[in-house]
Amino acid sequence: MKGIFQTDNYLICSETAAMELAQKEQAVILAISDSHGKTETLQFILEEFASKCDMIAFCGDGASDMILNLELARKNRKFAKNFPAVTAIVQGNGDDNLFPVNFSHSLMPKKKADSELFIPKIISAKVAGKNILLTHGNSFGVYYGISNLEQYATQENADLVLFGHTHIANRTDTATATFINPGSCSLPRQGLPPSFALIKIPGDNEKVTCTFYEIKVSLSQGILFEPFSPVMRHW
Repeated sequence: MKGIFQTDNYLICSETAAMELAQKEQAVILAISDSHGKTETLQFILEEFASKCDMIAFCGDGASDMILNLELARKNRKFAKNFPAVTAIVQGNGDDNLFPVNFSHSLMPKKKADSELFIPKIISAKVAGKNILLTHGNSFGVYYGISNLEQYATQENADLVLFGHTHIANRTDTATATFINPGSCSLPRQGLPPSFALIKIPGDNEKVTCTFYEIKVSLSQGILFEPFSPVMRHW
């Protein structure tokens, strides 16, 4: 990763990579949210899972953590191998919207390589034929339910909506879309463990599948990742 590219709709990738992701028959998304300064925790997740994915979706509140890992990948070839071709980062209520990076673009003169990465509040993208909507959720009042977010998703013809903010891992299927909150990888709530999600888009008209992973720390084994069901773990 010699530099960082950003498309017109704010995906961090080349235009070619975005087009290829849209046209894939199947795809896997690594959804993470609310790292709140836990850059190393995010790094451990990426080292273990990102190479198995087609896209990383970071749902806000920790955008700087994600960007620090992108910069690490730019400098470290071994770590760079963990990154899929497409990354999406949205702004949480605790995030800035501009970050200085080594920014590469075919239309940008080399003397302007050091620039700023813009982190939007909402990203819409096509992944394996599905319309994906990524947002933090605070602008839609997700603490009080997803009705406002559902209304917006319907307006945008979204098939899959990824969001954070509540720090509560959850999946909700409506008549029109699937809503997934991967939880917080650092500060979970309601008795849930630190978590993230691996989402598979099978293609055709099949529903997406989602596996939530909890993050465990063992003195003998280090950091472990184990599948869990949020429904079974709430207080």
